[in-house]
Amino acid sequence: MPQLQIKVPTLRRWGKKMAILVDKAFFMSMGEMKRVEHLSNCDVVWFLADFRREPGDPIYHLEIINEFGTTLESAIEGLTGGEAVSLDEFETRIRGKILP
Repeated sequence: MPQLQIKVPTLRRWGKKMAILVDKAFFMSMGEMKRVEHLSNCDVVWFLADFRREPGDPIYHLEIINEFGTTLESAIEGLTGGEAVSLDEFETRIRGKILP
């Protein structure tokens, strides 16, 4: 969040956007954010990724499954309103994604 608060206002003045790649599960655990439908009106674009594999393929591939544009203010609300999981649960979820 500190990086957003420092970088986004400068990028906004330059007419640029901040792009953030996050795991779908992380994004879903965040607090609610107001979606901005048009790219020209947002400050931050979240790219939601998931690891997927084809049946019979032992390798997972990173895939962008959604894009979500929002303002800096809404992004801060989402980051501060989320529900954290324990380290054990986080590691278990990661292992479940990478181990066949």
